[in-house]
Amino acid sequence: MNTADVLAIQRLLADYADAVVTRDQTAWAATWTIDCVWHLSGGRSSSGRDSTVALWLSAIERYPWVCQLVTNTIIDLDSADTAHGRCTILEVNRLQDGSGALHIGIYDDRYRKTNGRWQFAERKLHVMYRGPLDPGTVIPLNMSEALPR
Repeated sequence: MNTADVLAIQRLLADYADAVVTRDQTAWAATWTIDCVWHLSGGRSSSGRDSTVALWLSAIERYPWVCQLVTNTIIDLDSADTAHGRCTILEVNRLQDGSGALHIGIYDDRYRKTNGRWQFAERKLHVMYRGPLDPGTVIPLNMSEALPR
């Protein structure tokens, strides 16, 4: 197993979640291959990066505030430029009506290295829990105060 590739895929997972939290469409789109496939819950799917970004924008607009955490990760390299894996996500959301929502799920992933960079070729989300969450106090992220990447 190539440790550098595993670390690069872990960075891909972190970049994806960070783009969700910061709502950075460009950074989020860059995590996907051109011919990617994304399967969300409820039968929602997309094929191709443009369609996938459009699906993400329609999904995230429901939530004025999102915090996505990536926890358990398993990554297996198949070849020098393909791999597969699984990760657990925990997502805390604020809905338009001010209520809170919690999502817990597992992503089954296929990764591909393109031009030296790992990206998602396919992601399939299996939702384990979706339900209410005490809305608590949300303090929106002020990107002008965030540390540079």
